[in-house]
Amino acid sequence: MKINVLGSGHMGKQICSLFVVLGHEVKIWQNSSENLDDFIKNEIKKIEKYFELKSTGKYSIIYNLKDLDENFTIESVKEDILIKKKILGELNYKRNIFSNTSSLLLSEIGTNINGLHFMNPITLPLIELCKKADFSENLLNELLNSLKKLSYEIFNVEEKSGFLVNRILFKEISYFFYLYEVEKVSIKDLKKIYKIISNNTNPLKMVNMIGIDTSLSILENLNRHNKDTYVPKTLSENVKKGILGFKNKKILKL
Repeated sequence: MKINVLGSGHMGKQICSLFVVLGHEVKIWQNSSENLDDFIKNEIKKIEKYFELKSTGKYSIIYNLKDLDENFTIESVKEDILIKKKILGELNYKRNIFSNTSSLLLSEIGTNINGLHFMNPITLPLIELCKKADFSENLLNELLNSLKKLSYEIFNVEEKSGFLVNRILFKEISYFFYLYEVEKVSIKDLKKIYKIISNNTNPLKMVNMIGIDTSLSILENLNRHNKDTYVPKTLSENVKKGILGFKNKKILKL
């Protein structure tokens, strides 16, 4: 199956690599100046090792959106409504487009946009699917069946900001930082509590894993639709300093 991936950031590289391992032919649009080839080869190796598989697909890097054929398309650019609309508007086609958005409303991006939300890291076997319009069920089923062979669970979700997973996950992240910033709860106590109740995984570790900039964008977007979502100043301050978490090896520490 031929797949287009729009965006060569942290998630775009992972999505491309996963489908290469699964045997698909992937074209990834590069929107950065990094040596993308080395990054993708490294991601492929990690996914091969995790699933104990040998890659059977291939990929190529595209630099001009107009050069993309009308294939099944997964958009994974920055979690910014204006950037997504601009990039998708430059495509020569309107069908079979799915966004990896984790906090924006699909209808705000475009009436022809569907949702296919992968987790980070991509080996987390959970995907949210939001079917809207203008797509082939046959192509979608072919793609989903290849994922199910690796025991991915596909959840059909309604169109809501954050779908389901991020509404659950970021409610916890938001409240963790609210307790720390607003109620001035000791970070030492918060970490101890999470170590006991959450198998040593706390929201601080989660935002480093997801990406501090991505986490901030998600919380800001969720806040637009639900003012109960607290947007932490700590994340904003660290993004301004270029501290983005594991993806650029600059870790937020409290």
